[in-house]
Amino acid sequence: MIALYATAALAGDLTFNYSPTIEPGAKPYLSITPARAVASMQVVVEATGAAPTKVVKTNLAAGKAVRFEWARDTNVTAVTIHALATFADGSEEEQYLELAYSYGAQLSVDLSHATADVAAKTLTVKVTAPVDNVDVVSFGAHKAELDRRSVPINAGPGDIVVPWTLDARDVVLLDVTVHAGGSWAGFTYSPWFLDIPHDDVRFESDQSAILASEEPKLQATLEQLKDVLDKYGEVVPVKLYIAGCTDTVGDGAHNDVLSQARAKAIAGWLRGHGYDKPIFYHGFGERWLAAPTGDGVDEAINRRAAYMVGANPPPTGSGVPSVSWTPL
Repeated sequence: MIALYATAALAGDLTFNYSPTIEPGAKPYLSITPARAVASMQVVVEATGAAPTKVVKTNLAAGKAVRFEWARDTNVTAVTIHALATFADGSEEEQYLELAYSYGAQLSVDLSHATADVAAKTLTVKVTAPVDNVDVVSFGAHKAELDRRSVPINAGPGDIVVPWTLDARDVVLLDVTVHAGGSWAGFTYSPWFLDIPHDDVRFESDQSAILASEEPKLQATLEQLKDVLDKYGEVVPVKLYIAGCTDTVGDGAHNDVLSQARAKAIAGWLRGHGYDKPIFYHGFGERWLAAPTGDGVDEAINRRAAYMVGANPPPTGSGVPSVSWTPL
């Protein structure tokens, strides 16, 4: 038995040639060039789990390549071939070959602009080849497996949308395998996003210093963060995001600066009291109101800070505006 794993020629009166990469829409094939005139050429293609394909061609000229094709099936990437040539003078040449090939161009996944939509429960990534389907495994706290499924995609190259099930608060990590013909690529991504319930720190008017009387609230938050790290810290790199917000009283630009200073003060307190994981902060001012109001309204619920954790910045569908977060 002769194995071919790339374009090649064999000794004898028959030369064999094929491509190990099948282009989109094309069929796999074997090209045979006889050195002498052929009365009959029979090629039988066998693949595991499929009926054999038999092709017979007659009256083949010497030195002219003849192409033998079989069905395109992206689940089949290796075949055994029996070729039998009967030459014009009555002599015969018989060869057995094994071919391995893949479909489409080399597959790769670009995660540099990957985005998760936690409301729609989808992940968008860019791929370099047409994708047939993806395998998605969802993991939760302590990396417990929550769900495993295969999903048809039939899209690409370019952006593809990968769905998952369950709530983003429960799905900490997605392990995704992308299949494009005989090629595949794997990656992991975390859509996980979690709000940390807390009592808001109260600041004096127009001030960002944390009063000693407010520190027990932050101490309680610190304990909650330790619980988060215990559940999720071995699954994903946990990042803390602190968002400062104000009501609509006063100048908007001034409120932006004030809310930024207050978010940074909270981040600094947590860092100074033992929280050693990455912290990011941002001042939203009056641009992210918990209770929408008109301008100049003294609304206590809007004078707040949100504490959020995730492996990535708060994703689309989380309700958090997309911003550039500042690392502490």
